[in-house]
Amino acid sequence: MTNSFSTRHMLAWTAPVVLVLTALAPALPAQAAPKPTLTVVVPGPVDKDLDGDGVPDLVAVGGPGTGLGSGVWSGLGVKSRKTGVGTGQVQTPASNVGLHGNGVTGNNSPADFDGSQVITGRFTGGNQEDFLYYYPTGNSAGNGGVIRGAGDGTMASANGNQFSIFSDNLADANGNIPLQLVNAFQADGVDTGIPDLLGIAGDATNGYRLGYHPNYFAPGLYYGVTSLINPTPTGGTDWQNWSLASTETDSGIALFLRNTGTGELYLWTDVMMVDQGDGISMLAHTQYQVAVNWNTGVAITTLQAADINADGTPDLWTALSDGTYRAYLISGLSDSGIASITATRTRRLA
Repeated sequence: MTNSFSTRHMLAWTAPVVLVLTALAPALPAQAAPKPTLTVVVPGPVDKDLDGDGVPDLVAVGGPGTGLGSGVWSGLGVKSRKTGVGTGQVQTPASNVGLHGNGVTGNNSPADFDGSQVITGRFTGGNQEDFLYYYPTGNSAGNGGVIRGAGDGTMASANGNQFSIFSDNLADANGNIPLQLVNAFQADGVDTGIPDLLGIAGDATNGYRLGYHPNYFAPGLYYGVTSLINPTPTGGTDWQNWSLASTETDSGIALFLRNTGTGELYLWTDVMMVDQGDGISMLAHTQYQVAVNWNTGVAITTLQAADINADGTPDLWTALSDGTYRAYLISGLSDSGIASITATRTRRLA
């Protein structure tokens, strides 16, 4: 386990409802002992929970090379009948919630999302999970947008519920657009009511870095990027070889980092952006090695993090190019060894 600076926990979504018994002070001997009072801890939203049932859900983009039809596929998480928490399985066939397009092209076609990345979060500042799409390549490279979630696992009509994101606002100082974006929540400690973004950008000449994109109090309004000095989990600068997946648990912001070529998988917990002064910033975090040779060379079309089984440790979902999905439930984080991973059975998503 590696600590970079001292960290403080961020305000996070709380765990499901917990009943807490609070005993009162002992009574005088002559009195009857008072009954304990019952305090109900009200739950907060669960990250990746699209339909409000307290269980995270899976979102995957379809289109060429994904094994899924064009659009955005929403697989609602399945609860264990015994424990009431997520099992890692989702209701299948998943629903294509992107059938009416991104609200920008005018095509009203699910093909609008081909080649995009889609992440979820409260990107319009409401209580429901919204959908943020981003194009790292193609004709719309560097652009994207937010479509408000309907709160039931689907998208609201794009008419009046779509907010564009423009490449000029995401590019780094050298004009490079992000290779990928993930939800950064409020890792900089500034609560605008709308999550920030974290990405990877760069070029062969200037190198590749993590970049922090703050939100400016409005859906889709990201302006400027703070380049971060963090090395990769293995101490290198080859950020272009890594992919990210983020979530927020009851203990703070967490970030998975996967090297596609080597199969190395790491988890950063207690993630927080720290300004060191003189224009230098980085992500403070605690690092764990989760796996070696994990899905080495496998074309993962969706890598999504969530606390699937509500045990306080972030887990992963993957969707592959053949249209299948699988959950990886993680436990046993250690500063002296590799974590334990329990994989669910591979199933078709749609």
